[in-house]
Amino acid sequence: MLGQVVPGEQAGAVVVAREVRTGDRDELAAAQVGGGRGGPVEQRGPPGTDERRRDEDGHVLAGRGQGPELADRPVVARDEPADQCVGAVGCGHGGTLPRAADDPLTVPLTAAASYAPGVLTVAVLGRVEVRRDGEVLPVPGGLTSALLVRLALDAGAPVRTERLVAELWPHDPAARPNTLQVKASQLRRALGDPALLVGDTAGYTLVVEPDAVDAVVAERLAATGSALLAAGDAAGAARACAAGLALFGPEVLPGAGEWAAPHRARLEETRTRLAEDGLAARLAQGEAGELVGELETLIAANSLRERLWTLLVRALYRAGRQSDALAAHRRVTRRLADELGVDPGPELAAVARDVLAHDPSLDPVPRPRGNLPALMSPLVGRADDLAGLAADLAGQRLVTLVGPAGVGKTRLAVEAARVAGGAWLVRLDGVRTADGVAAALADVVPGVDAADPAAGVRGAGHLLLLDTCEHLVDDVAALVADLLAAAPRIRVLATSRRRLGLDGEHVRPVEPLPEPDAVALFRARAARPGDDPAPVDALCRALDRLPLALELAAARTRVLTVPEIVARLDDRFALLTDPAARGRSLDAALAWSYDLLFPDDQRGLWALARFPDGAGPDVAAHVLAALGVPAAATLDVVDRLVERSLATVGTDRTGASRYRLLDSVRLFATARAADAGQDRTAAAAMTTWVAGFAADVDARVRGPGQAGCVGAVATERATVDAALLHARTHDPVTGLGIVADLGWAWVLLDDTAAAARLRAARLAAPDAPAGLRDRALLLEAWHEAMSGDLRAARTALDAAGPGTVDADRVAGFVLFQENDPVASLQALRRSRSAAADRGLAWEEGAAALLAAFSHVALGDVAAARTACEEAIGIVGPLGDAWGLAHAEAALGRIAHAEHRFADAAGHHERAAESAARLGASGAAALHRVHLGRARLDGGDPAAADTLRHAVAEADQAGDLRLLAVARTALAEALAAAGDRDGARALLAPVQAFYAEAGGGEGADDAARVLATLTRDAPHPAAAQLPDER
Repeated sequence: MLGQVVPGEQAGAVVVAREVRTGDRDELAAAQVGGGRGGPVEQRGPPGTDERRRDEDGHVLAGRGQGPELADRPVVARDEPADQCVGAVGCGHGGTLPRAADDPLTVPLTAAASYAPGVLTVAVLGRVEVRRDGEVLPVPGGLTSALLVRLALDAGAPVRTERLVAELWPHDPAARPNTLQVKASQLRRALGDPALLVGDTAGYTLVVEPDAVDAVVAERLAATGSALLAAGDAAGAARACAAGLALFGPEVLPGAGEWAAPHRARLEETRTRLAEDGLAARLAQGEAGELVGELETLIAANSLRERLWTLLVRALYRAGRQSDALAAHRRVTRRLADELGVDPGPELAAVARDVLAHDPSLDPVPRPRGNLPALMSPLVGRADDLAGLAADLAGQRLVTLVGPAGVGKTRLAVEAARVAGGAWLVRLDGVRTADGVAAALADVVPGVDAADPAAGVRGAGHLLLLDTCEHLVDDVAALVADLLAAAPRIRVLATSRRRLGLDGEHVRPVEPLPEPDAVALFRARAARPGDDPAPVDALCRALDRLPLALELAAARTRVLTVPEIVARLDDRFALLTDPAARGRSLDAALAWSYDLLFPDDQRGLWALARFPDGAGPDVAAHVLAALGVPAAATLDVVDRLVERSLATVGTDRTGASRYRLLDSVRLFATARAADAGQDRTAAAAMTTWVAGFAADVDARVRGPGQAGCVGAVATERATVDAALLHARTHDPVTGLGIVADLGWAWVLLDDTAAAARLRAARLAAPDAPAGLRDRALLLEAWHEAMSGDLRAARTALDAAGPGTVDADRVAGFVLFQENDPVASLQALRRSRSAAADRGLAWEEGAAALLAAFSHVALGDVAAARTACEEAIGIVGPLGDAWGLAHAEAALGRIAHAEHRFADAAGHHERAAESAARLGASGAAALHRVHLGRARLDGGDPAAADTLRHAVAEADQAGDLRLLAVARTALAEALAAAGDRDGARALLAPVQAFYAEAGGGEGADDAARVLATLTRDAPHPAAAQLPDER
């Protein structure tokens, strides 16, 4: 039965409700006769009006009720509007009236919602927020919110009344405990459960577990991170620190008053400690150059924190920037002396000595190869499957895990690959074409070119994990056959709903979990699994022991008991009489979970289903808004989907958040969006966002934001392809604009599929504006020339309108590739002159840089040097790392050829730094090889150390041919120093690589260095180099 107010009595002109009945429960609502503690009514108006007394935060304390039977009868009010009253005469809804010792009122203008027991969390490190089972509870601002924050900082423990009054009202001598009681009452109503906030005249307690408060969790994670780091578990420390930092917003304890100053200082110190330990852990795992920017930012805010400076010096040295490391140490030494009058502490002083001595403790830390995701939760069960799969991988070159959707193929494969080591995960769920398979492989595995993937793996011993192959079985099988034939040490582990069908394929079926493991998984994931095993057993059997279905059901135990879940599933499974119909079992579990979602959350699934490789927060919000969900609700929607195991949150290659749906969930959600007629709306919104994204990239990709743009374009490749597919049919001109705006970023990425994208978009939009069509044609010509298809490049170039700045620049590039440097220079001079006249700095600098290569081809080194220097002068201030790296590298090669070795080293070092800023780790390693060779030929003692860094960077990049080149250069340096044994040891794997890979670039150099080791004469530079043995 609905909640009903039992008529009470009128005493002292205040309505008193004697009892509130809800279901079979009676609760007594105590009242103070004679006006209540809310204070007297200050004004009274005509009958039926809503005149209420408010406190300093604008919340109602007392006033007149609405409705004919409450007219002229003042009530003591809660802070909700009277026109939403529940359980009062004249209102048609029932409700409960919670009872609390300090409540100053009797008849509520709204009754608190009735909640099942749930999980309450409190956030105070950013926006103050309370959630119950993921749902945000509205908490009044002002002092009510401040009271919540203060009690949350001592969650589960009482805080004395006098202390609360003194802290919350420091400048109000008239503040009394009853003022605090009003705020406590408002907070209690916001929380929706009177048991969560208990108190009396002595004090108040927020009755939640300390770990339900983010500030407490952050401090615990900081302690955990420090302990793990001290114990040598750098990976665990990095995860703990990252989780702790993720809890913080821009402002800690926002809106809190003066009382919060010591708490805020403590929590800010916790934030800094998390950042510091997290960076130390990442440095210990092998990161170096990528940490420099983060360390510099932290140091700017904590300039006297010596440990941060120590980490910066180590990171710079390990990134091969020894001079910058020493310069950083000099900076902090001066600052400590000037501001504090002290010398560096022992740790900071020691690191400078280590740098000068090239101490081995500072050598780059080897990092494990591969890209497997971090463990988010332990694997439950599957011990026998895991052992069997490990044995398969030890004896077979191609293993395919085959099983139905939701059975856990991917998780099992990732665990087995982690044990095997050196594995690269290639996700194919977002790929739709044969070219896309090769591109996905090239995007992940270092040294692989999508145009010829097999060439990139020759000599390699990778384990390739190809995930979700069933929709591209023939294309995947063809690629795998080529890879296995080209590289005898390559192994492939595939997951699919059907076998690849290749000779030598070992198929391992993946069955649903055994019943004990299924029960264990459900209990491990369920918030409230219950003590009775019978319902859990029944649920696991009903769900066919499919891990995904079990996790979906476990996510609902926050608000439903297991028997309730079983009962609600009965209808869904009534028709599932075929034991083999496991796909239908999963569909039923998905449908059941879907039907329990709020409408906004269902739209969240529709939105995320548009993205084959996941979505970032911005684009998810954009598509949700098109589906009628406010952008501000995006995080709440995603949070609820994650809690219900329908979505996952991870990170992309840039470290930004990425929301993904499992393939089976995405297919289900796509069908539901189509049923609702919203699939095209979502696709159009995604395309609109991609168009804006592309325009932003085009505006920033030639400047200091270049690295971020390139990383973002690589991350959004699958989303861009999905948008282009939609645009080709529904909005072709927008599609052409997208490819034109992204074309240069694709050049920087060396994206071999770019020419095909440009051509397809151009052909789909025959009526596009001429200027847009010409932009696309010129970019198409550039990409075709890069790939070596000069006939296609010439065709696209000739089809574009001639005589523009861009047309002449692209013509210069194509002519150079066609081996006509004279004509190339003529076109580039026209382009540069026109760009200078129009004030187009980047276009002018790009033409100068391209001209340098034509000058080299003509043998005019002096003109080439001048053109490079002019290009640097133009593009340097723009912050174009790509242009700087190419110009500095060209100058380095020129200087080396002219035996100006010190100048060559400077140019190559700057080229390496520019490439590192761009995120091109392989290019940075190659530039560092050239740097080491310049130092070697110039007699610089730092040559061998530089080349050791280059070897470590090449090894980390995973490019085996580059690694062979770097090892050869280091072997040459060791031979020059007399360490012939060390040189031979380095060359042994190099020779093996070239033998297996069929020779190629670098093989002749390796053979030459090996030949020198058989001679008695030392290297000419040996007399100038110290013995490094």
